[in-house]
Amino acid sequence: MDSMASPASRPRGAGGLVSRAATALLGVPLTVLLIVAGSPWLLLGIAGAIVVGLLEFYRMVERIGYRPVREAGLCAGLLFALAAARPSPWEPLILPALLAYTTLVQLSGAHPDRGVGNTGVTVLGALYVGYLFSYVIRLRALSLGPGHPAGPLPALLVVCVVWAADSAAYFVGLAMGRHKLLPRVSPNKSLEGAVAAVLAGTGVGLVFVWASGLPALMAGVVGALCASASVCGDLWESAIKREVGVKDAGWVLPGHGGILDRFDGLLFAAVTGYAVMLWWPKA
Repeated sequence: MDSMASPASRPRGAGGLVSRAATALLGVPLTVLLIVAGSPWLLLGIAGAIVVGLLEFYRMVERIGYRPVREAGLCAGLLFALAAARPSPWEPLILPALLAYTTLVQLSGAHPDRGVGNTGVTVLGALYVGYLFSYVIRLRALSLGPGHPAGPLPALLVVCVVWAADSAAYFVGLAMGRHKLLPRVSPNKSLEGAVAAVLAGTGVGLVFVWASGLPALMAGVVGALCASASVCGDLWESAIKREVGVKDAGWVLPGHGGILDRFDGLLFAAVTGYAVMLWWPKA
């Protein structure tokens, strides 16, 4: 989520905005289509995002000397997505198997002195990108109680909240951002943009009440918490990029950067929305 920018720190060039808009015009309907279509198309879309996102993450940490076990992380990330789409008894074994394999690779490698760090970033990448992305699939399979069986509604709610929060933060941050949010993590992000993100997310949640008949309190809470989680996800990715010294995680999405630059907020928001809607008392 490239948002919450203060006017002094963000480029105002029309080219960047046009690129963002063009990417959104293609990406938004494709994302909605995949969510509505469900499995296997959503699984394929999420799997592709996991592969690209993990490669971006591993390339970034390699810049500061780590050597993640890419094949292990990619395999685990894809298995997390598959387990979300096809719940299986082997799902609890994914993380232990990832840890065991990565540990063995470090013990047999030429630089075992970096084994702890290499193992850590391998597992972190699989969890951060693969496991969190799998919650989009879990949202698609979530029932909200009588009158709202499993379907696209929960995933669309969270995705739309994140989009609205991102857009509000970007434009409000550019127009009115004066107070830095966390300058040591990301000096470009403003408190005004973050507040706009939460308000916009809450508003989208309430729109879903009118459009789908969801309980008003639940939709409002989901909107506010998912927007807040999206802001946190954006800051976390900014912290990673700051540590490794890059501006963007990748380049596959013109105007946005990489998969992680575009979906950093959704990763945190998806699991947040899933938890709230799963545990919310059913009527």
